[in-house]
Amino acid sequence: MIKLIVSDLDGTLLQNDNTVKDEDARALRSAVEEGIQISIATGRMDNEIIEVLSSINEKFHRISQNGAFVSTTEDKSIFSRTFETSTAELIYNKVLPSNFVTLICSYDTNYTCEENEYVSGIQERMFHPIIIDPAIGTKFDEVKPSKITLIGFENEIMNMEKQLKEELGAQIDLFISEKHVLDIMPKGISKGNALQTLLNVLSIKPEEIACIGDSFNDIPMFQLTPHSYVMSHAHDLVKQEAAHIVDSVAEAVAQIRLENQKQSV
Repeated sequence: MIKLIVSDLDGTLLQNDNTVKDEDARALRSAVEEGIQISIATGRMDNEIIEVLSSINEKFHRISQNGAFVSTTEDKSIFSRTFETSTAELIYNKVLPSNFVTLICSYDTNYTCEENEYVSGIQERMFHPIIIDPAIGTKFDEVKPSKITLIGFENEIMNMEKQLKEELGAQIDLFISEKHVLDIMPKGISKGNALQTLLNVLSIKPEEIACIGDSFNDIPMFQLTPHSYVMSHAHDLVKQEAAHIVDSVAEAVAQIRLENQKQSV
């Protein structure tokens, strides 16, 4: 019996215009009415999750920044992790000379060192302003980064992921959260590990959860449970890690509810 449904945001529950389809919102509400808890698990900041949930008038558990922060429906923080300052500085100095847009993410704010047309384009997808600060690389003691995000061309993102894994793999974890996006995380931080923390608090077993996602950063939570659902537009390598392929959150929730009904008979 599924007791908790976990959904990614971008490319899964959230559309490109930062809205949630009515049918997906209705599906999640129907699941809640049947006693199933819901959690969001995303690379976005916690305040962005709150904005999304406010738009559909719901309160769910929240896993933000690929697992750096976890909060319950009662807004109780049960986990948080940021980079050691020296590690953040090492990463920043290594990636800054590249052609990527580099975002420094704290708990509730995104920073970058310069304004350009690419940053303006990225800003359109954000719920809150990106702060332009040319000196951000000297302020990690104050800012306390929880994630460093690189945005660029897909082949360059893949190459940088490989390079960083070879050079700094013992200190960081890496996730391609979208085709052009590489998230650099403190070691041991992932959606899967954060979800396990939430399960421990809720006293829910991994086989009692269902996870819905579309990207590489969703794989750690797919690996927790046999009830994993991947979006049909996902990369083939991501699809290989999931048990079911669906076209929408609503479709996944419908299948989950049906299986629950069968088991309750």
